[in-house]
Amino acid sequence: MYILSLFAVLGLAYAQPPNPTNASNVVDLIKPIETTLAKLIDAAGLTDILSQGGPFTIFAPDDRAFAALGQDTLDALGNDTKKLGDILKYHVVSGIIKYQDLHSNEMMLDSLLGQKIRVNYYYTSRRTVTVEGSRIVYPDKMGSNGVIHRINKVMLPPAGNIVEVLKQDGNFSTLLTAVGAAGLSNFFLQEGPYTLMAPTDHAFERLGTDLVNKLVAKPDLLAKILKYHVIHGTLYSAGMHSGTLHTFDEDDRERVYASFFGTLIDGHRVMKPDISATNGVVHKLDYVLVPNSVKSEISSL
Repeated sequence: MYILSLFAVLGLAYAQPPNPTNASNVVDLIKPIETTLAKLIDAAGLTDILSQGGPFTIFAPDDRAFAALGQDTLDALGNDTKKLGDILKYHVVSGIIKYQDLHSNEMMLDSLLGQKIRVNYYYTSRRTVTVEGSRIVYPDKMGSNGVIHRINKVMLPPAGNIVEVLKQDGNFSTLLTAVGAAGLSNFFLQEGPYTLMAPTDHAFERLGTDLVNKLVAKPDLLAKILKYHVIHGTLYSAGMHSGTLHTFDEDDRERVYASFFGTLIDGHRVMKPDISATNGVVHKLDYVLVPNSVKSEISSL
């Protein structure tokens, strides 16, 4: 009963109607609830800007979201105020954008950092709204100089497009080689957006060196397999639900099973979801997905 009451209080706190004459500024509203965020705003020297300027829309990670980064990461950010300030600025947009205004899939917002924030509205998944994959859990907390939307993850600015993200990770060298061999390099450099189920180097090792070499020697077949790993649009884990997904391989669909414990794609667990890119999102897999329409051809290689 106590837990239910607590959630009710928090929900009411974030659902108050605007009160322009008496409302506190956005920083003062953050302090009692998002204590970690408030401390980091102060450490980055952004308190005066966010409390006196505006109006702003702030996507505010809760304390649990910052805890998920790990204490080592938080300590490192505390020692690098430039990087800390950039991450925090990535959570702020000029102007007031209410929750209802965010019900537009693939909307792009300009952050104070200068990098875009991708908004996704997943109507079929409980009408969830995400920003860079972080789910808005309590929207529309109004202050005198802006609005706050609480989110469940810290947003990190994308490292670049999908190819650049794969290169920076360091675990996708075989995938990048296969993409080049299949003539798809330019495909992943385009605006998209795309969702890539990305097999790691270890995933290709499971296939065996001999089979991988044979696939590389057949670029059309390899391209069909790789396109089976790509979905139209940006699908973060918060928007996934059990069912099937259309891929760029038009002959086959991926089977998705989504639950509280994670996501399975064709029976294989997503190792690391929601790696943002400027032209989509990457989900790390430890298996290569093989479309049904080419399984017999592959077995005969």
